Amino acid sequence: MDTIFTLPLSILALFQLLLTALHLTPGVNLTISQALRALTKNPASKAVVGTFGLVLGVLGTSSLVELYHGAEKVKQGSLRGEILATVDYLRVQVSCVLSLSNLLILLLNLALSAKACSLDRTEKNLTAMQRQVKGLQTEYERVTKADKAGAGAGAGTGSLAAEEAAALKKTLDRVIGEKEQLQAASEAAEKAAKAAEAKVTAMVSQIKGYDKEFDRMLDENKALKARLAQQAAAAGAGAQAGAAAAAAPVGPIPNKKDD
Repeated sequence: MDTIFTLPLSILALFQLLLTALHLTPGVNLTISQALRALTKNPASKAVVGTFGLVLGVLGTSSLVELYHGAEKVKQGSLRGEILATVDYLRVQVSCVLSLSNLLILLLNLALSAKACSLDRTEKNLTAMQRQVKGLQTEYERVTKADKAGAGAGAGTGSLAAEEAAALKKTLDRVIGEKEQLQAASEAAEKAAKAAEAKVTAMVSQIKGYDKEFDRMLDENKALKARLAQQAAAAGAGAQAGAAAAAAPVGPIPNKKDD
């Protein structure tokens, strides 16, 4: 892979890590999640995100292919003594790490936004359901009291109130069942969110390890470039010394007449 992708991929990784940190920050995590969710619902933005992920996947795959060929050369020993080939192999390793890391962080951010929005919708539905249950409970108590108060007013009125109370009771039971289902869904969503946060923490730790490995590879790259420059300078100095020796004047050939 060409080295022109290294700097953009590094900047992109830092930007995505910032988004991941905002996902874990209370107060702004829901806003970030809703913005990303709206971005993926828009067809044009969804196409851009999909193309972006596809490009990262292609870059990572090409880097893996280059790493495979480089590993074969290392096994054969053909990279020994070839400093330029070794530097290119290190660059491919860095590009592979950056491409795959960006792709994983992108998928993780999309998953976090989806989970956060789903949990927010579940909480809102649960709150509305709780209000409805309270209202039905109040209405049921009112009808029950009215039924008891009007028990001596007549059989027809009492029967009508009883039927109304039974209908309200059925509705209340149904709403309570739906409330329990929503609570179970909310608990499942919370567990999923906690699991996603744990994955994010592990991913951040892994990215920090990748950063350290990237710094180590850069140091090795600089050392190899310096060694290559020294070897080139030594070769140039040897060539100049040989040329000077070849151009040195040769003494006169002795003549037999002089003897």
